[in-house]
Amino acid sequence: MRPGYIPVLLTLTVATNVFGQDSARPKRITDTTSQLKDIIVTASRVAESVNEVPSSVTLISRKEVEKQAQINNNLPYILMQKIPGISPSEEGQNNFIGKLRGRNFLVLIDGIPQSTPLRNGGRDLKTIDVSAIDHIEVINGASSMYGNGGAGGIINYITIKPERTVPFSSSTYFNNSLNLIKADETYGYNLSQVFKGGIGKFDYVVQGKMAHSGVVRSSDGVVISPFYGLGETKTYNALVKLGYDFSANHRIELMGNYFNSIQDSKYIGTKGNFGVSPAIGVRGDTNILGGTPYNKTLNVKYTGTFGKTEANVAAYYNDINSVFEAYNQIYADHWGGRFNFSTPFVLPGNNHVQLIYGVDFLKDHTVQKDMADKLVTPDMNMNSIAPYLQSKFILAKDWIFKAGARYENLLFKVSDFTKGTLFVPGATNTYNALVFNTGLRYNKFSYAQPFASFSQGFSIGDIGLVLRNGVSLNAIDVAPVKVNNFELGVNGNIDRFRYEVTGYYSTSKKGATFKEITPGNFSLNQLPQRIYGVEAVLGYKATDWLSLGGILGYMDGKEDTRNDGSFDGKVDNSTISPIKIGGNVNFKFTRQWDFSVQMTKIGGRDVFPKEIWNYGKYPITGYTLFDMYTSYKLKHVTFTFAINNLFNANYYPTHSEVRGATTEGRYYVKGTGMQANLGIVINL
Repeated sequence: MRPGYIPVLLTLTVATNVFGQDSARPKRITDTTSQLKDIIVTASRVAESVNEVPSSVTLISRKEVEKQAQINNNLPYILMQKIPGISPSEEGQNNFIGKLRGRNFLVLIDGIPQSTPLRNGGRDLKTIDVSAIDHIEVINGASSMYGNGGAGGIINYITIKPERTVPFSSSTYFNNSLNLIKADETYGYNLSQVFKGGIGKFDYVVQGKMAHSGVVRSSDGVVISPFYGLGETKTYNALVKLGYDFSANHRIELMGNYFNSIQDSKYIGTKGNFGVSPAIGVRGDTNILGGTPYNKTLNVKYTGTFGKTEANVAAYYNDINSVFEAYNQIYADHWGGRFNFSTPFVLPGNNHVQLIYGVDFLKDHTVQKDMADKLVTPDMNMNSIAPYLQSKFILAKDWIFKAGARYENLLFKVSDFTKGTLFVPGATNTYNALVFNTGLRYNKFSYAQPFASFSQGFSIGDIGLVLRNGVSLNAIDVAPVKVNNFELGVNGNIDRFRYEVTGYYSTSKKGATFKEITPGNFSLNQLPQRIYGVEAVLGYKATDWLSLGGILGYMDGKEDTRNDGSFDGKVDNSTISPIKIGGNVNFKFTRQWDFSVQMTKIGGRDVFPKEIWNYGKYPITGYTLFDMYTSYKLKHVTFTFAINNLFNANYYPTHSEVRGATTEGRYYVKGTGMQANLGIVINL
């Protein structure tokens, strides 16, 4: 920091509830004081308690989302703190190497797909602003419930819920930030507003957000290369949610969300030199504004009860445009409908079964173009019809058994395409996928509730990556790649201590990346893979004023490089994340004063000899980050202060070293230096 320079930071939150108090929200598994009785909807497409799911589920509460956003409002960073098996944050616009347990995941907003698997844009984790999210539900491991892309799991952003107990409530958030090492040009702000309430049978949520980030500097005060970065970016978000209860048993809800995030930097990036010097930002300008010009999501949902059967019917639309700096852009839109029904039955001996059944429809259109709107890939269309059936048995009160299947019929259609002087005619193909799941859980003892499950998921793969080379669809084997996921775990509560420990093992007969088999003929990578790991989530409420929490995520993997059953090769670092250890200590010194410190350690991984260093095979050195957050609440005013990278660690994010020297080292950048936020919360 410059001598004599004192940065001034202000965060203002105005929360107004003129007709009553905010209703209590349920605590989630990632809060250190939580109980395992929280309600989720993602795992089985119906509302159920966490302790009714025979697999690993992570939930991040609204309270924790808001707290983490004060430290760092980048969603991938928040997920890294709370999910043991997710890849470390890339600290940029993209999540190109983002994996969950080493596999591709599917991102949803209120159950609406945001991922673009036909041509991966790597933007699905950043398609909504954190201020529009109520909580986050994560299903760890392969899932067949939502179709293409769920081979590693599902991340579902649940948007803000209406405040139905009062006619009107208001929350206003104003946040400023500065780099504490060298503040020049680093000032940024966030301003968001939320109105919500309920009047009779009608309820509503209206949210708006505008933000601008400053230049991003590393621990030494140097400007980080803006290439795919988060600096000098304007972000806007608008959410509207309207609900109407026709009766106690019938409800309709409309949700619309608009997200825009565009970088306009006064800097350009240099080349990095792996192991020697990072890519940095130097003064310059470009006409190309990278980011997400728009992500539009619209959902109409009806819920109703007919006798014993509950119905949930939704129609949705999603449209996203992603722009890549000095490169090109991806357009993707999804139209779909979901018809979900649930019927309970009573079995002899006071046993119960619940059948969950329905059908999903999806039309996915994706195309990649250059900045002049010239085709980079052909128009790609995928139509899907997927009926499914799930069952949940409750036996002898304490045994929960689940089993189900999903059948997916996939129709691919690719338009004519010209690559240079090469004309590639369009083509149409049909593929099918049948996936199963089953699981068992025993809940008799609160101190130990074991579970075991087998689940399948599938991914199509990034076919646009190959089609843009002028290859015909008929030359590619795009049949769905199935993943088999085996999971064994136990969770429980022992007095003030709670825990969940899970081991998993997943296999696939071939990977989800493309490989040239013969000249002009491509197929999915035929190397069979085995990925395995251990995860733990721990919490201890030592006293009424002290609580502790922690996570552990370890994984590794082997692949059969000779396709002879030997599994003699290591899976590279773009798939396998290094060991992750996280911890937090939370103090409540008085009823008004909270203080917490959190730590995340990303380990190293150096398993490939120097002579074969390339994308994903460079050594990962690892790093350790500390963050601090505190708040002090008076009757109407709460002061908050947070520091991201508390000790100003000098490090390279994992993605920087996965890319290494590739693409002239443009991705080889340092992580963000110490960043601070000071805040005021006003309740009226």
